[in-house]
Amino acid sequence: MLHKSSNIGLKEWAVTSGALGRGHQIFMLRKGGIREDGRHFKIEHEQFLLYPGLFHEGELLLKSDYRGLLDETANADFTKEISFTVYCELVETIEISEENQVRALDAFHIWSKEFPVKRFSWKPRHPLKLMIVRAYRLDKPVTVAVTDGYAGCKSWVDLSDEIDITNLTPALTDAEFDDHVSKIHQALATTPVNA
Repeated sequence: MLHKSSNIGLKEWAVTSGALGRGHQIFMLRKGGIREDGRHFKIEHEQFLLYPGLFHEGELLLKSDYRGLLDETANADFTKEISFTVYCELVETIEISEENQVRALDAFHIWSKEFPVKRFSWKPRHPLKLMIVRAYRLDKPVTVAVTDGYAGCKSWVDLSDEIDITNLTPALTDAEFDDHVSKIHQALATTPVNA
C-alpha cells in the first residue's frame, strides 16, 4: 500500500532515476558511501522518493544508447534545489556476492559493463545489494530548496516537508514489471557461481 505523502529521499544518480521512472530498468545497486554508518549501505525505508544527483556522472558510465539521458541534467544545479519526479517501492533485495552475477544483469540496465562491476569491486568482501523497485512517476514534479542537511555523501535524506504522492503513474504495467523481475531471477539463477 503506497503512502499519500513522503519526506524520505534516497540519493541516486539523476540518470538512473530517470531510467527507473521510464521503465528502462527496475533496480538499483548499492553498497555504501563515505558518510554511511560504517560505510555500509543500509535499507532504512521501503518506500521513498529518488533524490537526483550528479555524483560520478559521465557518459562513459552509460551504454551508448542511453548517453542522451545526460542532456536532461547538463544544466542542472542540484546544490540549490531538487526536483522530485520518481517515487519507489522496494519489492525485493538480492545480495550479489559474485562478479559474474553482476555481469549477468547487463541486459537489464542502462549502465556500461564496467560501472556495476566497479561498484561491486569496492569493498569486495561485502555483497552488493540489488534493490528491485517498483517505480512511479509523479504526475507533476515537486521542487524543493536544498538545505545544509541534505548535503554530503549519504544515501538517505529526511526532507523538511512532506511531498504529495497521491498522483502517480507506474513506470511499467504490472505484467511488464513481473516479466522484468522474472527475467532477472532467471539470469541470476543460470549464472554459475565462481565461473
